[in-house]
Amino acid sequence: MKAIILAAGLGTRMGPLAASRPKCLVELMGASLLDHQLAVYEHFGVDVTVMAGAHPEQIQAGRDVRVVVNPAYTTGNMVATLRFSLPVVSRSEPVLVAYGDIVFSREVLGTMLAASRDIDVAIDTQWRRLWELRMEDPTTDCESLRLDGERIVEIGARVRSVEEVQGQYIGLLRFGPGVLHALYERFDLRVAKDPRYWNTSMTGFLQDLIAEGVAVHAVPIASGWLEADNAEDLRRYTEAHASGALAGLWSPTAVSR
Repeated sequence: MKAIILAAGLGTRMGPLAASRPKCLVELMGASLLDHQLAVYEHFGVDVTVMAGAHPEQIQAGRDVRVVVNPAYTTGNMVATLRFSLPVVSRSEPVLVAYGDIVFSREVLGTMLAASRDIDVAIDTQWRRLWELRMEDPTTDCESLRLDGERIVEIGARVRSVEEVQGQYIGLLRFGPGVLHALYERFDLRVAKDPRYWNTSMTGFLQDLIAEGVAVHAVPIASGWLEADNAEDLRRYTEAHASGALAGLWSPTAVSR
């Protein structure tokens, strides 16, 4: 199994913490976000490629990991960055895709490794506890996610009430053999018709696939992960860890470098 970590973003919401290094190298509880992820992949023997933007040498330093630079990292986003990973993605085996600013447990990754459909998306059914830790009003940042059985029928829209949300997308996906290449044939056609589509979001891309009748399946998890979107997230997680309030949400798996 191979994994692609999308870590080419500029990390501007981290402020000074990511001013001179990739966002994935910001530290959380003694280790970088990247090293927390790598420790979990290593446990399962997953081969990892990191899609980098600025300062790729910092990602490579001291790590046994493949680094590929997105040459257009100042434009586009996760979908565009994933497009540049295709040369290292085999058509004959499945691939995991993860955002570089999340951390997750072995249990979460194990659940995704056991998935077997063409497009599997990890969703947290117990997301409210994490969102309430991160912000005063969970509706300010959560997005819609509606299911029909195991299939996702809506994802990524703004919501007015948490009752509209059946789970939260966590930034971890799995694609079956050859699927990613086929999906990017669709993506390239859309970009050819409208160059602005280069900047579409991952949830926007998934929603467009759903609208076209492509099956996008949910893989439910119950906590076991964190998203480090900004410095305030890091502060709250550190305080919650010290007080014991983080128990059951996630626990560190890596050691500092």
